Amino acid sequence: MIFPFKEFLKKYGLEDLENSLVLDPSIKIEFLKDLNKIMKIINKIFDKLTNISSLRGGQILMALAKLETLEEVINKADIMRSLNIDRREKLYHAFDYLKEQNYIEIIEKSPKFHIIKLNIDNNPDLLLFKEIVGKYWRSPEENKLKVNKWRK
Repeated sequence: MIFPFKEFLKKYGLEDLENSLVLDPSIKIEFLKDLNKIMKIINKIFDKLTNISSLRGGQILMALAKLETLEEVINKADIMRSLNIDRREKLYHAFDYLKEQNYIEIIEKSPKFHIIKLNIDNNPDLLLFKEIVGKYWRSPEENKLKVNKWRK
């Protein structure tokens, strides 16, 4: 469903910042539904953009953002499982690239165990990214579990 942002602004009178936003309860529910639609569309855009790159860096960011809303400690195996990828070697280059670009922090605890976090301190916009992805994006692992649930 296409829901233009300009239409949303016009519908609720948000293009003019001089007026305050006053919503009746019934309009408030409609406003929240429309805002939810826009956030889902933004999430679809994130998902499409992450699949463009062959580095899988975007997919790792999506998985990490989703996992951070659910868990405190995340390692490379968690991300690999979330993306439904069978071999970790497929992700090494992407992890290195994301660390180089300062999108993620990798804390080495042992040669095989690393704690991974989004670098929100240097990239504050990743906080909004994390909230949107955490709420609306379904990882390949979740899709696989949903399909298996329907099969039974």
